[in-house]
Amino acid sequence: MKKILLLLTIIILNANENRTLFFGNCIACHGDFGKRVAPHLSEVKGYYIMKYPKKEDFIKYISLWLLNPNKKNSLLPNAIKEYKLMPYLALDLDTLQKIATYIYENDDFGGLK
Repeated sequence: MKKILLLLTIIILNANENRTLFFGNCIACHGDFGKRVAPHLSEVKGYYIMKYPKKEDFIKYISLWLLNPNKKNSLLPNAIKEYKLMPYLALDLDTLQKIATYIYENDDFGGLK
């Protein structure tokens, strides 16, 4: 029983960490606050889910793009035309994978305006 409780605690803490990383790094530009400076996260997620429906692939490819945003590998070239290329985030791959996991597993990015 103690092992199950420990495992559940670890899962909850990891989920909260991923959520905190997401909201601390993404929502200001990709959410519904103030002037739109980037595509909404639901739009970004939609493009990645269509191209990479498997969780492992989604996490891998979105994390690698976030590590080095570039026009060549972008799935949203029209977003780059409208908002410009996403700036470099200075986050390590592990952190980006946690954020990508949160994006894949959740839809609480706020409503589209």
